[in-house]
Amino acid sequence: MLTRKTSTAALACILLSAAAVAQRNTPSQSDRPNPSPVSTTDGANLPFQPLGPSDLVRLSVYDSPELSRSFRVDQDGALLLPLLNQPVKVSGLLPDAAAKVIAQNLRDQHILVAPIVDVSVVEYRSRAVTISGAVKSPATIQEFQDTRLLDAINDAGGFSTDAGPEVILERPGSAPSHVLIKDLLDGSHPELNAKVTGGDRISVPEMQKIFVVGQVKAPGSFPFTDSQDTTVLKAVAMSGGLDSFNRDVAYIYRAQPGQTEKTQIAVPLRKIMDRKSPDVKLAANDILYIPTNRGMKNTANVFNHISGMGNTAVSAAIWSAH
Repeated sequence: MLTRKTSTAALACILLSAAAVAQRNTPSQSDRPNPSPVSTTDGANLPFQPLGPSDLVRLSVYDSPELSRSFRVDQDGALLLPLLNQPVKVSGLLPDAAAKVIAQNLRDQHILVAPIVDVSVVEYRSRAVTISGAVKSPATIQEFQDTRLLDAINDAGGFSTDAGPEVILERPGSAPSHVLIKDLLDGSHPELNAKVTGGDRISVPEMQKIFVVGQVKAPGSFPFTDSQDTTVLKAVAMSGGLDSFNRDVAYIYRAQPGQTEKTQIAVPLRKIMDRKSPDVKLAANDILYIPTNRGMKNTANVFNHISGMGNTAVSAAIWSAH
């Protein structure tokens, strides 16, 4: 019994000694080092790019709550910071370099002796690239690092179904460049997929069209690809072919710059169909009108009533008789 009590007392002494040693080795709250300031902004992971007007940055200045908040770069490329008697120019600087400039200003104006400054980007607005026109989601994006022409268009959802044959890239101070979409996408012209930078504007014009009305089977609007490929014969084919009672002559109505009235151009339709006259090229927004041959239609109605033949067969017989 004595032996058991002695063992219990010895174990208690050991536990108390261990607790005392642990307490001595644990630093007090005042002895613990202060954690370095950490930025918790959502933009802290944005890639480092030179700062510019309208960018939103987050400052973290150790032991200075007045300065530890978000600031927007003004249109002169400077930050207006409390406690400092003049703006701090940061335009063109990377965030790390901007932090050093701010720290130097705090020292020079005797605000802080040894300032610890961190700058992170919450939002870039100085590197805007605008994509508009025939894209699925026209947008303004921010250019980061190696943003290419196709990257920007993809960020806008890609080309819409009514996109025309080219992309127009406008750079500040430069003439617009026109890039054919088929050349941009075929991969054999990598130089066309140019790098875009802040201030660039990308526009995709809608596909131009021609319009076919009158004596065709499927009148409507059709894509205009280019002046070499779009002709009267092709327009007739795209509209389903000629209907039963068309005249020998068709008409193109074409808008002229500076004029409100369209110009009327006669087209020898029957000779073109019979390959006795060269095909006629169309221009964007042309209206091809194929009139009804009233005399042929009336004659066909009479023959149809007498013979019971269909209008198509009658009109073919009358056409061949001509």
